[in-house]
Amino acid sequence: MKLNLIVAFLFSITTATVMGQEIKYADLATAKRGEYTSYVGTDGAVYKIGDRIKIGVPSSNKTFAFITEGDGLILAITNLSASASGTETEIKRIYVSGNKRAGYSVSFRTKGITGISNYTIQFENALSTGEIKGFGLSSDDALAQLKKAKDKLELGLITQADYDKIKSDMSTYIK
Repeated sequence: MKLNLIVAFLFSITTATVMGQEIKYADLATAKRGEYTSYVGTDGAVYKIGDRIKIGVPSSNKTFAFITEGDGLILAITNLSASASGTETEIKRIYVSGNKRAGYSVSFRTKGITGISNYTIQFENALSTGEIKGFGLSSDDALAQLKKAKDKLELGLITQADYDKIKSDMSTYIK
């Protein structure tokens, strides 16, 4: 009994040192495993606990490859079915897993549609395959906005400073 309390206490201290921080994709190589309150993805957007994200389309025919449902204890872990496309899910946990040799990755634990089950999302893989719709802009969307801003600049509708700000913001999304 005492050993269980000591283990639980040490786990809470370890988690507490990481909890409450933001992790960025660029910092994953030197990341610490554990839970975080926010994550800055490759799309430049910030994802926080409590945010709602939209599920896109499966990268395979009938199921999602990077989104699973279940916890492995009560409900078996299975790939999410295509019927979840277009629904939203709320982020409950953001955590980093992996190791230095194999690399680290960020996963989200989110509420399932029914409320009974939860989803686990391998975030960057799901984002890059369209299984999750990110908050950030796609490269094409950012380029289109930059072109609109250039047209507005040439028409005298915005200043050079306004255009430079838009260009700076959009360049993070353009690949």
